[in-house]
Amino acid sequence: MRSRFLERVTVALGLVLAACGSKSTPPPDTAKQAAIDATARLAGDWRLVDFQPAQPLEPMFAQLLAAQLQKLVVTFRAGTMHVEGVGISADRIFTVRSAAADGFSATITDPTNVVYQVNAAFQGPRLGFTSLTDPWRGQGTLERVR
Repeated sequence: MRSRFLERVTVALGLVLAACGSKSTPPPDTAKQAAIDATARLAGDWRLVDFQPAQPLEPMFAQLLAAQLQKLVVTFRAGTMHVEGVGISADRIFTVRSAAADGFSATITDPTNVVYQVNAAFQGPRLGFTSLTDPWRGQGTLERVR
């Protein structure tokens, strides 16, 4: 009787230890997946339709901005951003840092490693954004090019 009891306890203990030591799948990283989803949703061509600087721009920057409205196209592809406009062609590193629902926060890094912060939200075929870094601090809108 006692040996049967010890056998059952040993089997039960073995099962418990095996369960504790078994590999379990980690929970999904929903924050990482949200950033991946936002990056995928952003992919493609977008036209600058509006930008309101937080502070008045220097005359040279104000003229540059005026020339770009409705003409500048931003193309997002897997971690990069290409900008093509009137007298402008530039490539930047673009990284979505966090995302939730229709919004996200991202960084844009230029070739000299200057980092620009931006927050954005999808609004149907448009993307509203807030640039948080000078000299382009302000709010604007991109529209998906069809």
